[in-house]
Amino acid sequence: MITLIDYGAGNLASLEGALDRLGLEYVRAERPDQGAETGPLVLPGVGHFEAAQKALRDRGWWREIPGLVADGRPLLGICLGLQLLAEGSEEAPRATGLSLLPGIVRRLGPGVKVPHMGWSQIQPNIPHPGLPDAKGAWLYFVHSYALDPGRETVYTARHGRPFSAVEARGTVMGFQPHPEKSGPAGLLLLQSALAWMGAAAPTPEAPCN
Repeated sequence: MITLIDYGAGNLASLEGALDRLGLEYVRAERPDQGAETGPLVLPGVGHFEAAQKALRDRGWWREIPGLVADGRPLLGICLGLQLLAEGSEEAPRATGLSLLPGIVRRLGPGVKVPHMGWSQIQPNIPHPGLPDAKGAWLYFVHSYALDPGRETVYTARHGRPFSAVEARGTVMGFQPHPEKSGPAGLLLLQSALAWMGAAAPTPEAPCN
């Protein structure tokens, strides 16, 4: 069972629609005690880094997430959710991230329109056992900040400069694009990531003969 972390700063409706299309079971949880006892955690997000951090603190998630990951729970961050997994962000210099992924999130540019709202191609950086070869796939982005590519970067994209589109370390993964809004390529990445994390569509019951 997938736990969708609901802290009031994520567009959960479109993500829930994508999970429904994929036939994946999930529960929406405003607080840790409302989540599933096992299975992947999904941290979506839009908006400001510090406001999201405060909302996660207020609902008990900020303290709980690192412990759940240490206990082996897989975690997928999406858009701002990826940025919160990093060490920090230029958007909120006084706030710290969860430090589950390396690096500081930096503003995009210079020389390009920010926020970046639209489609960009992704290119492979390192292989990952849970993700397909998505070289050249177009995904949908809405963001002003991103991680620089590094050793943990699975796919890169470009908007004024290269940035990390998908980041992974251990059982923690982050998507900077919105896979649920990225058509078949995005759904394939989302399905592949969650399947690798242990989520699977229910097996149909065998018919009676």
